Parts: sequence; structure tokens; C-alpha cells
Amino acid sequence: MATEEFEGEVGPHGGGLTGTISDWVNDHIRTVLLGPSLVALFLVFIYPAVMLLWLSLQNTRGFGETFEPAYNYGRIFGDPTFWNAVENTLVYSFGSLVVSVGAGLIVALALNKLVNQRLRDAYSTLILISWAVPLSIVGVTWQWMFNGELGVVNKVLIDLGVLDAGYSWLSNSVSAMIVVILADSWSRIPFATIVLLAGLQSIPQDMYDAAKTDGATTWQTFRHVTLPYLRPSFFVAGLITWMFAFRAFAIPFSTTGGGPGGATETLAIYIHRFGIQLLDYGFASAVSVFLVAVTLLVATGYVYFILARMQEIEV
Repeated sequence: MATEEFEGEVGPHGGGLTGTISDWVNDHIRTVLLGPSLVALFLVFIYPAVMLLWLSLQNTRGFGETFEPAYNYGRIFGDPTFWNAVENTLVYSFGSLVVSVGAGLIVALALNKLVNQRLRDAYSTLILISWAVPLSIVGVTWQWMFNGELGVVNKVLIDLGVLDAGYSWLSNSVSAMIVVILADSWSRIPFATIVLLAGLQSIPQDMYDAAKTDGATTWQTFRHVTLPYLRPSFFVAGLITWMFAFRAFAIPFSTTGGGPGGATETLAIYIHRFGIQLLDYGFASAVSVFLVAVTLLVATGYVYFILARMQEIEV
């Protein structure tokens, strides 16, 4: 008597639990690859952004919360200290951008001249050490360096005869802003250096040989060969440096605390004052929305400009 046996369908990876899991992963490969990233994106970015926007529409002064969409934003544009923070942030961010990218270019050019690859790598590693230092430590270090009584800067200047007595750098609005800009630039020079050094090493040597054959001077070679090829690197270094400096908090807060008299109070410190010290987190959220919106608008416009310029270069 013949016996018929029923055999279930078996996937390409065989039967059993392991084969079943492998078949499911193979059939849902997009979900498997993108799922964790999408969940992380939602938890880290989308949900906090939605909550930030929602809190910015709440009146949190006093007890409880009330939904008043225009309340906090009306306070923003009517507060003179807000515009002072905006001005300080612009001065701080663009000052850091100019100094860090300019100094990064000089250091990158010097490193690119080194023939010994091991020596170049060693110097590059040493430069990156300053990038690894926490920003709060950078701020405290620079605060002590420019201390009016015990600072090493005053000590050196007095020994050189430049100053007769110690100068209180952080008590003057102009010098305090210069100090925090220099401190921020110092922490961002390594990034600009590495980006620009990579751009320099990507320039074909044939271009320099052709310029030398044509009798071009060092300045002419730098202007007509080096700078045009470095444009993409300048774009990347400039945008990222400005974005981080525009949102900077640790260095100006740990160096001056926003003083003297609000002279170095950036938008990040302004947000901290209202959100943490005064517990007016609805207003602080509104200022944060403004900060993020400006950053995104500038970044989008900058990238659009980059793409347009790159197309012109390719043409």
C-alpha cells in the first residue's frame, strides 16, 4: 500500500528555524537594513524636534503650561537682549570661521611641503590632539591663560615689556570677544587643517609642473592652481566650522559666562539662561527653534551655492 508524504515548502536557505529567519531577512532586506536607522533617526532627531516645536508654542511662565502659539515668538523679537545675543553669535561664528580656516590653510600648506610621509603623519596626529580636547576644558584653559592676575599671557607680555601691569582681558567687551573667538578657533583649526590637507594632496602634480614650466611665481601658482582646486575643501571646512561655531555653548560659557555685561552672550548661552536658570523652557524652546531654523537655512543656501559653483567649474 503506497504511502504519500506531504512535504512543506522549503526556502532557498533550507528548513528549520535558521532557514526560516534567513528567508525572512532575505525577503525584507530593506526593512532590516533601514529599520534600525529609521528608529534611531526618529528617537534622536524627529521626536525631539517635534517636542521642541511643541514646547515653543507653550506659555511656561509661572505655573503650568498654556497653549499660546505667538506668545514666545513675540517675546523673542521684542527683547533687546535677544538681538544682542544674535549680534554676538554672528561675530563669534564668523570670527571663528575666518581664523580657524585661515590658520588651517597655513598649517595644511606647511604639512603638505613635508616630503617625509612619516613625519607628516606624526605632525598631523599631534595637531588632532587639540581637536580631541573637550570644549569645556578648552574654555577653562583659555580663561586661566588670560586671567588678569595669574594668566600666563600677561606674564609673557610683562616680561617682554609690552605691558607694565596685568591687563584684565575678560573684563573688557572687545578683548573678551577676541579671547573666546581665538579659543573657539584653536579647537577647530585641526578639522580645517585635515580637510584642506586632503584637498591639497588631491591636486595633480602635473598642474604644478605646468605652472613652473610657464614661469609662474609662487603666488601665481597658489592663486591660479592651489586655490581653485581647494574650493570644495574650503566649502566643506567653512560650512561645518561655521555651523558648530554658530551653535557654540561650551567655550564662551566656560570662558566668560556670557560676560562682561552680555558682551559675549551667544544664542546658546541665552537659551541656557532662560531654559535652565529661569526655567522658562517654552521661551528657550522658541529661541532654539530660531537657532535651528537659521542654521538650516544658511546650510541649505550654502550647499545650493556650492552645487552651482561646482557645475560652473565642471562646465
